[in-house]
Amino acid sequence: MTTGHTEPDLIVNRSVSSRLVAAATELCLSVLRAITRIIRIRRDRARLWELPDYLLRDIGINRSEIQSITWFGDRDISRRRSKTVDRPGKRC
Repeated sequence: MTTGHTEPDLIVNRSVSSRLVAAATELCLSVLRAITRIIRIRRDRARLWELPDYLLRDIGINRSEIQSITWFGDRDISRRRSKTVDRPGKRC
């Protein structure tokens, strides 16, 4: 009498279970990455808010930009450069 499982079935089941473990691991890593990013953003935002206005100007940001810069990382560098280049008499 056979049990209904043949050798290929066991291999397929092992493959499915290993894919399930890999997917669960990737999901956990994604969640950890997201939590780490949120913690870093909050930390950076708090540090920038502690700086006086003259230091914020020195690094090229306004206090009103802190939230967007910490969240998005200011990927649009052309926008920031155009602000400093267009001012006559100012050095970049």
